[in-house]
Amino acid sequence: MKKSLGYYILMAVTWPMQLFPLEFHYLFSDLLYFLIYRVARYRKAVVSENLRKSFPEKTEKEIAMIEEDFYHGFSDMLFETLYFTHINVKKENERLVLDNFGLMKRLIDEGKNVILVAGHFGNWEFFQLFHEVLPECNYFVYKRLESNTFDQFYKKLRSRAAIPLEMKETIKTLFADVKNGNQYAAYFISDQRPVRSEINYWLTFMNQDTPVMLGTEKIARRTNAAVIYVEISRIKRGYHKLRFELIADNAAKTDEHFVTNAFYQKLENSVRQHPDQYFWTHKRWKFSKDEFSERHK
Repeated sequence: MKKSLGYYILMAVTWPMQLFPLEFHYLFSDLLYFLIYRVARYRKAVVSENLRKSFPEKTEKEIAMIEEDFYHGFSDMLFETLYFTHINVKKENERLVLDNFGLMKRLIDEGKNVILVAGHFGNWEFFQLFHEVLPECNYFVYKRLESNTFDQFYKKLRSRAAIPLEMKETIKTLFADVKNGNQYAAYFISDQRPVRSEINYWLTFMNQDTPVMLGTEKIARRTNAAVIYVEISRIKRGYHKLRFELIADNAAKTDEHFVTNAFYQKLENSVRQHPDQYFWTHKRWKFSKDEFSERHK
């Protein structure tokens, strides 16, 4: 696809960021935090509602503290992402700490297909730093954005970590790899809200009935893939930890929905440990299970 004018403008505007250390850009992140949280109150009602329903046991003061920390992290994430667009990734490797990395290496060395599954937690764009230590991870699965400018921008950014693979092309591409005898490792962010027509399964996540997508599990089961839960959590400003936790050595040998249920349980554990690091601006719980059931009787 031909690059849009907006893409070239965005690349040009962000190019000078590499001339300054990341810590310098946090000055602008603090300003952005003030503008979007204190002034514009960007999606504040959505964030507040999501937090209250997810943590009914917390006081209003505790919710407000999580909310404030979330917006700080949200602003940091934007500037970190823009910063990574042009910098030399090798020079920034110390910003990503690997935990239980041997698990990933073992599965790759055993010749298994591997699916890394994560949620919208921490700054998932730090994943591109991982490429230097494990270039075998060859796909980054993503959902195409409506804006051509930002879709092209993020595709370019994520291509530094792996081949960007649009969600609708995932099954065809991975099945072709398996058919041709090629080993694959793919990174999925799998906690998106499914469209209404594709809702087939619900579970309880963060104290709420939650419709979930089953595509990741189906691909894993049909390609005999090992599945690893990936948590990218913030250690401190500018530094994240990439933690690996096994869900299944071979998804095909697990019961139906086991992989999906296990992923959401591990994601919930992460969110409860670091509640400010989840992506609360998203209307994750837009659909009501009761309303949905009534309409589909």
